[in-house]
Amino acid sequence: MNKYSFRFLWIGQSFASLADVLYLVALITLLYAATGSATYTAMVAFLRCLANLISGFFAPLILDRFPLRSLLVYAQFGQATLLLGLVVLYFAQYPVSPPIILGFVILISILEAWISPAKNAIVPRLVDENQLVKANGLLATVDQGVRLAGWSLGAAVFVWLGALPVLWLTFALFALSAVAMTRIRLSATLHPEQPELQSTWHKLREGWVILWRLPVLRVISALEILEGLAGGIFAGAVMLVYVKNVLHRGEDWWGFINASFLVGTLVGGLGGILLSRFVDRWLGHTIMFGSLIFCVLTFSFAWIPIPSAALILNFLMGPAFQLRDIAQRTLCQKWIEPGKLPQVFSAKGTLAFATFGISSLLMAGLTDLLGVQYALTVSATLYATCAIIAVGNKALLLASSKA
Repeated sequence: MNKYSFRFLWIGQSFASLADVLYLVALITLLYAATGSATYTAMVAFLRCLANLISGFFAPLILDRFPLRSLLVYAQFGQATLLLGLVVLYFAQYPVSPPIILGFVILISILEAWISPAKNAIVPRLVDENQLVKANGLLATVDQGVRLAGWSLGAAVFVWLGALPVLWLTFALFALSAVAMTRIRLSATLHPEQPELQSTWHKLREGWVILWRLPVLRVISALEILEGLAGGIFAGAVMLVYVKNVLHRGEDWWGFINASFLVGTLVGGLGGILLSRFVDRWLGHTIMFGSLIFCVLTFSFAWIPIPSAALILNFLMGPAFQLRDIAQRTLCQKWIEPGKLPQVFSAKGTLAFATFGISSLLMAGLTDLLGVQYALTVSATLYATCAIIAVGNKALLLASSKA
């Protein structure tokens, strides 16, 4: 690995992930205090997803215009500047009006949609191909660990410090993230200047075309669409219904369920680091068995109404999810030339936001119509379809893993 640059990448990501959690905790709390409305508060998640979706669609134009490192720096400094603006407004107008808070959520989310594809595209330029699994596992572990700590402690930090200090802290974390990103060094030979001969439409569709034309990426995209449609079952509102109606527990168990999954993904990320050579050698098998295991665990989670069993099953979902995700991301990074990675990961991100948004509404509707256990069964069926598709394309996935 280019240890110096890669170290600053994950340090910068750690600061940004913690800032992301703390600013959401702060804004959701401020919004609820100002309105007393759960519906208004739920607009944070909806507008964040919508802004990410729209911004992600146009992200290839931004990614094509700026070097990846510069884009990471600009986006993080942009988020820091927006938080600073919110602090200024907090001084000038307290309480800050709800529309203004939601406006800041939209603007910060627009910048966020550029960061993920840039980060995923920059990893293969800092890491040898045989170290990609280890690098992706480390980034996933750091991200999940920081987010777990942030969500676990965020509310307590807000109560202890108050809104204004938390906003200042968030501003500082975004700024530190941007400073860390400036320390990333990329070899000039990996970034030859490309002549600007392509039309805007070509740049927008290029990542989608690559996903469709390469057979292995087409299979992975199909899997991710189904996974996205199934994943909405784990959105906050549906899990709250599960906790209350199936487990017959209070809101504290909602937090326990979420935390158990995050701890599981953290373990999965550590497994990706410790077993990186094995996972790298068996990327196709990791994808197939990850989908199958997730299907079985989701179905069991739906129909075993024992709180302790639900925690264990949700924890076990974490490694299956994380290792499968690491394998799919690594396979994409291996099969796509570095210059095309930003466009492809931008397309993948847009696809993920779109399917998750649809799934959140679909699973919530199924929960209201049939009950949360049947909605979970539909989700398990979608994961089973992923496993069937993966097994049906076993030869392709295995050949691509060893290429």
